[in-house]
Amino acid sequence: MMIKLVEIHKIYKDENQGFLALKDINLDFTDDHFVCILGKSGSGKTTLLNIIGGLDEPSSGHMVINGELTTKFTPIQWDYFRNYKIGFIFQNYSLIEHLTVLDNVKLAVKLQGISDIEAKKRALDMLDRVGIIDQKDKLPLKLSGGQRQRVAIARALVNDPEVILADEPTGNLDKKTAKEIMDLLKEFSKEKLIIMVTHNKRLANIYADRIIELKDGSVISDTKAYLNEKVLIKTPERLKTTFRLIDKIKLSLKNIRMKKWRSLLIAFGLAIGIASFILLDGISHGIKTNLENNRLNIISEPDLRFYITKETFDDLDKTIDEYIAELLNHKGISDVRYNREMYYSKVIEVKGEQLLNIYSNISYPFTDKENLIGKPYADGHWPNNDNEIMISYSLAQDIYNNKNLEILWNKLKGATIKIATEYYYQIPYEIYEPYTTSCAIYPFVDENTPPTGYDSERFGDYSEQLQKQKDYYGKYITDDVNNIYLCSNYDAFNNYRSELVKTSREFTIVGINENKQLNEDYVTKNVYMNWNNEVLKRYVFDIYLSNYGKNNSLEIKRTFSDIARVEDVFVFDILDSIHIEVLLGIAQFIISLILIISVVTAGLMLIMLLSISVIERSREIGILRSLGATKNDIFSIFISESAVIGFMAGIIGVILSIVVSLIGNLFIRHQYGDILTTSFNNPNINLIITRPLAYVIAVFICIVLAMLFGFIPAIRASRKTPINALKKL
Repeated sequence: MMIKLVEIHKIYKDENQGFLALKDINLDFTDDHFVCILGKSGSGKTTLLNIIGGLDEPSSGHMVINGELTTKFTPIQWDYFRNYKIGFIFQNYSLIEHLTVLDNVKLAVKLQGISDIEAKKRALDMLDRVGIIDQKDKLPLKLSGGQRQRVAIARALVNDPEVILADEPTGNLDKKTAKEIMDLLKEFSKEKLIIMVTHNKRLANIYADRIIELKDGSVISDTKAYLNEKVLIKTPERLKTTFRLIDKIKLSLKNIRMKKWRSLLIAFGLAIGIASFILLDGISHGIKTNLENNRLNIISEPDLRFYITKETFDDLDKTIDEYIAELLNHKGISDVRYNREMYYSKVIEVKGEQLLNIYSNISYPFTDKENLIGKPYADGHWPNNDNEIMISYSLAQDIYNNKNLEILWNKLKGATIKIATEYYYQIPYEIYEPYTTSCAIYPFVDENTPPTGYDSERFGDYSEQLQKQKDYYGKYITDDVNNIYLCSNYDAFNNYRSELVKTSREFTIVGINENKQLNEDYVTKNVYMNWNNEVLKRYVFDIYLSNYGKNNSLEIKRTFSDIARVEDVFVFDILDSIHIEVLLGIAQFIISLILIISVVTAGLMLIMLLSISVIERSREIGILRSLGATKNDIFSIFISESAVIGFMAGIIGVILSIVVSLIGNLFIRHQYGDILTTSFNNPNINLIITRPLAYVIAVFICIVLAMLFGFIPAIRASRKTPINALKKL
């Protein structure tokens, strides 16, 4: 390599004063030989070495390297030059303390984008060559001065540079070790140009092929001056180093490992915010999921209800099954139930014990969609035979006044229950009115003797009259003074049933509905259809709409309105409940505050950590720059470190959120089981349901936030010049 210095001056400015470190330096270096630059402290020898190596730049003058004018070099070309062409050996070794001997040497190779396997091979070969391979896995602090300098020499030589620049390489060594290092450098000078700065004339005289002496920044002697008067200047090549991202991340990881507790503390602070985000999503998702499940589980109410008068239905000349089949042909209708409106059927007794004021709503499992009808508890089952019934939780609870489903099932499993199937009618007030034309009042004698003046032509046979009254009302229509009221047409008064049971039926309880929101007691369809509860006055059909039907309900109403009176069925949707939304909003607000505070606090701590790290690692930055790392490489290393801390925080946040959600769900179940039962029909639900997608998003957000917080410190680190970084300025 040919290096030519022309009129090099270097001035260091300090406020309004200036110090001339180098003046009028004209030197040429070429061929493979050992050059020593002698001088006392402050003579400018280290400054000259830094300018040759591109760590510092002259205030004026030019340097030409292999015909390329360095004043035309871009920062990236300087980085390439330092990595491929120059090897530095510093007086204080300048090893990165948290990297092993092998990693320190490998680092110079990895800046060229070489794979880890190849970099390791080259580093081991060079460590073997300098006689330090047995120490390859140790950290620099575990080595002696001579061993550390051998590592520095191996790192300087591993890329096979053309020039080795050594700054007082024996300054901190004892005589024996210094001799070993000088012998090693002398051996390498047979292959490369070595320019060494020293103040030791004895060493220079023994080992140097050429001695240049400086005094007060000027060359005062040169034992083997070499001047190339004519230099052909050419355009510098556009070359650059290639430090792989994976190697930057590995370097960041090793630095984090050295400061693991401080890094973990920062990561934990950020993790609290990320865990808050996951829990916020988990609470919102959990509540909405359980509310939606609850809504689906109580969707026994239909979307529409068709009311058809008996006369209109008779005119259709169709059976109930035929009409249902016709309705199901419409694409907007997914299911139809014939509704006999059997509400409040009286429960007479259970296990032979008489019951008072307990009622049952009778239905049948008309569909295979379990979410419409619930689910049998434990080993219970749906009714398969006409003598079987599956009762609701509410009926079971009313029978024994107990809320524990397990206890209720143990008591009622296989029990006999008697339910009223038909009632007598109430005796209407109109019968007692004297102006009622269809009725008359007579003195009552007895069941076998017609009253005096009884109009048999109007009222028919007297015994038949009494039988009709018993059939309709379960008793005779008499008053307090022993008068009896007789009517020619009792059907006109049969509008309301009484509480007096006419007929009943016994069933065996084969199940309790696990869904506590449903209050129907299920029998077989055959029993339901033949239940004699009252005189039929109208036909009612429950209509369940398909998705198409729900979007076009008006069309369905118009289609069937000529036959049926169509009504919407109101189903209370707890999702629309204002108090749930308000409570959820309050919870979200509180957790959001925790999230913001923790993220901002952790972010400020991360900025502070990385800013301190920039100061602490200034020499490391300088070493990397001297090895050929670009500004972008330095920026990427610090950003990678932020990203790694962000990733750690994300993982900690995910683990933290899982633990908190598990503990939180257990606490909520234990403390608020009754409320869960009332609101969600299940005391064992998970109110906090965290989602895997939220984990992924949270980790991603955490990494992005950490990188944003690390942006300013990374910029500061990348802007440090090599020489200032090495000097920790």
